[in-house]
Amino acid sequence: MIIKFQSTHDTCSTNGLRGRGSDTMFTRDAPSTDMISGLPEGVLHRIMSFLSLREAVQTCVLSRRWRNLWLSMPLINADYKQFFEMTDTKAGYDEALAVAVPMFKRFVNRLLELRDPVASIDKFCLWYSISDDNEDDTESQDAAANRWISQALQKKARVVEVYGDLVFADLYPLVIDHSVFTSSYLTKVVFSNVLLEDGFFKQLESGCPALEDLSLDDCIISGDEISSQTLKVLTIKDTKFSMEHKTSINTPSVTSLTLWRPAHGIVVLKDMASVVTASVKPSEFIDEFDARGLRQYLWALSGVKNLEFYYLGELTIEGNLQLCPKFNNLVNLTLGRWCLDANFYALILFMQNTPRLEKLTLKLHPFRYQQPRIIGELTERSFTCGHLKIVEVMCSENDPLVNNLVDFFVSSGMTSAQIHIKH
Repeated sequence: MIIKFQSTHDTCSTNGLRGRGSDTMFTRDAPSTDMISGLPEGVLHRIMSFLSLREAVQTCVLSRRWRNLWLSMPLINADYKQFFEMTDTKAGYDEALAVAVPMFKRFVNRLLELRDPVASIDKFCLWYSISDDNEDDTESQDAAANRWISQALQKKARVVEVYGDLVFADLYPLVIDHSVFTSSYLTKVVFSNVLLEDGFFKQLESGCPALEDLSLDDCIISGDEISSQTLKVLTIKDTKFSMEHKTSINTPSVTSLTLWRPAHGIVVLKDMASVVTASVKPSEFIDEFDARGLRQYLWALSGVKNLEFYYLGELTIEGNLQLCPKFNNLVNLTLGRWCLDANFYALILFMQNTPRLEKLTLKLHPFRYQQPRIIGELTERSFTCGHLKIVEVMCSENDPLVNNLVDFFVSSGMTSAQIHIKH
């Protein structure tokens, strides 16, 4: 079956975005019907969600049925990189960016202007770039992005995702205007390579009472506290915190926490009583983070059931420092190579304080430094592992520590069949 769509007009140009589609005639090589256009609007919108924003708008020329569907798309996926193909292919990245971003801004402005005023937005995704080569100053470029976010929230968006340009993020970060975040519908926010100024999290807590999921990747945070009574999932990776003060995370309802490589400033965990699953990797490049900082993290997470914990820095552990709490609920534990330093110091501490542990995973990825990272000595090394069923060791082939680990657990009462080695 072959169906040919032949447009008789081009009034729905994606350059002008005039808001009216074309009449369309069908020519058939054999008797057939257009089955796709007869699908419900929700299904067609779902199909459009797999297209770029420009491609989604271009569907208006397919037939009468498609003419105005783009005006009510529940997903807006606005990416400045979609406009690079409209620039000079011989131009360098900076030159192409200087042309693509203004075109992108005009396109999104016009699209939101022509949008069906009663159609809500379910998800708004924005990929954005700021550089000194763009036609506007950085303040107006920030304003454009924040205006679009505000418009999406006014249209009842449940999910907002904003991704700054990796190339210029350090020089020209996109500054998020926290005043636009007032919505009783917003449930999830994802930020990458943006700047969140002081007051952002207070506004998010008071202005977005339904927010449950917050993800921050490679962002800059200037405030001294991340607090929320409603968040259930909090993910923070490679994010820079203020060096002028400690930043506390106070999220009593969070059940899933990911905190990987917080940079520059010190992060303190507070009120983590609801956390069930946690994945933590403190940065090795913060000199102020010592054994007491590690202790603060572990004690704050003492109620978790699933814990993944890595450390790449150096620690000197004093004999009277009670580093590890009793993890009475912990059943799944994942540790890195660091736990084997100082004659399995950290590993033994965890084994002594996890009475219900059922599965232990050790990820022994090679480490670039050769010197020991933990300096300390245990006076008591005995432990029991009555509930431990599986020890999974993930390592490179011929890792010299593997045989020592097998002997270590066999001597503690496990069988070799319970120890799984994966390369």
